[in-house]
Amino acid sequence: PPMPAIPAWHVRVPEILSVLRDPATPPFLDRTAFENLFRVGRRQAIRLMEFGGGYQVGKTYLVDRLGLVTTLEKLTSKSTQARQRKQRIAIVLETSARERQARAMAVPVSQVVTSVLPEAVQLVGPGRMQITYANATELLGVIAELATAAAGDFATFEREVER
Repeated sequence: PPMPAIPAWHVRVPEILSVLRDPATPPFLDRTAFENLFRVGRRQAIRLMEFGGGYQVGKTYLVDRLGLVTTLEKLTSKSTQARQRKQRIAIVLETSARERQARAMAVPVSQVVTSVLPEAVQLVGPGRMQITYANATELLGVIAELATAAAGDFATFEREVER
């Protein structure tokens, strides 16, 4: 089933907290104050008051301002933790997808080695090498051939590269 929508007041929690922390704000809030502060209707204000630890005094339902501040701070903390957890999961999934894509890529490597250096590799100067390739996959293939040649006969590879 689809997730319920995040209430509109939820994104305004920092603003609501700043109003509640203001010393001019009364120590107790009634339903009308909740409606104005959270910008919600009557029913939602009553639900929020219950969530905020409200209690009934006569016919009036009240919520302690400092208790509401504590409740909203906990809510903000949990929301931040959930957001950070989602970001970590997204990073892991993205990394995994990139790794899976890289593993699925076939890198063509020539099995026939005619010389120590592949044809696409030319030594252009002391300590300088030039690789010719058409695309990224071909480049990886040339690098793999170069590594294979070096591993197969390192002494010859070393002489050829350092001459």
